[in-house]
Amino acid sequence: MEQQMKKRHRRTAEERLADLERQKMELLEKQKAALAKIEEQKKKLAGKGAAGKTNLENQKRFERAVKVIAPDLDHRHYIAIIADAVESGFDTDAMADRGESLLQEHGRARRGRRPRSAA
Repeated sequence: MEQQMKKRHRRTAEERLADLERQKMELLEKQKAALAKIEEQKKKLAGKGAAGKTNLENQKRFERAVKVIAPDLDHRHYIAIIADAVESGFDTDAMADRGESLLQEHGRARRGRRPRSAA
C-alpha cells in the first residue's frame, strides 16, 4: 500500500497579507513597549542630579510665591484660574515674563536662621 503524500498548501495572497499585518502589529507593540521603557528611564533621570535639583528648587519657589500672593487659595482655585486664562486667550511670552518677575520677587527663600517653633 502506498502512503499518500500530504499535498502542499499554497498560501493565498490574502493569507500572506494577513501574516504581514500580524507581524507589523507585533513589531509596533514591541516598539511601544520599548518607548515606554525609555520614557520611564528619562523620567527617573530627570528627578536625579542637577535637573532634579533644579526642578525641586523651581517647585519650592512656586510654592513660596503662591503662599505670599494668594495664601487662602488651593489647587482647585489654581486649576480654575488657569482654565479661565486659557479660554480667554493670553500672550504666553508676556505671562512667562510676568511670572518670572513674580517668582523673583516672592519666590526667594528667606536668608538667615529661622526661629524654632514653640512646641
